[in-house]
Amino acid sequence: MIAKRIEVFMAIQRERQYQENKRPGRNHSVPAWLLILRKELAEAEEAWVGYAGDEAALLEILQVAAVAVACLEQHGIVERTP
Repeated sequence: MIAKRIEVFMAIQRERQYQENKRPGRNHSVPAWLLILRKELAEAEEAWVGYAGDEAALLEILQVAAVAVACLEQHGIVERTP
């Protein structure tokens, strides 16, 4: 199944809400967020290897995306310039 972009964004939003409810007001430095992202990505890799499939890894990738959003929410957005 290929998800539409809006479905992906809505899933990230739901995961962000879950994370915020679990640990409200997480404030970290950018380097700390990078370490958290690295940990989440490692969990995605381990899930793929351990379960030999995509589903568990995709759940972890969703968490990676939501953590990245949390970092940008806290520290702001720097966009690519054309």
